[in-house]
Amino acid sequence: MTHLDHEAVAAVRTAQLTVINAKWHICEEQALERLADVRGLACTPLFSGHAVIQVVACEGHPLGRARLHHEGRTARWVAVPAGTAHEIGAFRTLHGAARALAHHAGAHRLRVTECPAPAGGPVPGFRGRVDDGKGGTT
Repeated sequence: MTHLDHEAVAAVRTAQLTVINAKWHICEEQALERLADVRGLACTPLFSGHAVIQVVACEGHPLGRARLHHEGRTARWVAVPAGTAHEIGAFRTLHGAARALAHHAGAHRLRVTECPAPAGGPVPGFRGRVDDGKGGTT
C-alpha cells in the first residue's frame, strides 16, 4: 500500500470511530430519557435487546454504567461512575452495582427499578453491535 492508501485507511477508521461514538452518546441520551421520570435509583439497557450494559440514574441524574463481565464461569457486574473510566467494583448482581454507584455519588438508595428498553433499535439503522474489547462484537 502507498502512503496515500495508509492515510485513506486511517481517515476511514477515524470516521467509523466518530460514528460509533456518536451512536453510543445517542443511545445513552435515550436511556437517560427513559430514566428521567423514574423516582429513586433505576437502570435501563444502553442498547435495546442487549442488557449487558446498563445506564444507572438516581432521580433522573446519571450515576454511571454497569456492564456484565464474564471471566471463565464467573459473571460480575462492573460499576463505572459517570464521566470516568474508573471501575469502582465488581458485583454479583446488577442491583448491587447500581447501589454501589448510588453510594459512590452520595445517594444511599436501596431499591432499584429496572426500566426495559423499547423493542427495536434505539437509533435508526443501528444494529446494536458493540465492540466487546476482545476483537469481537456482541
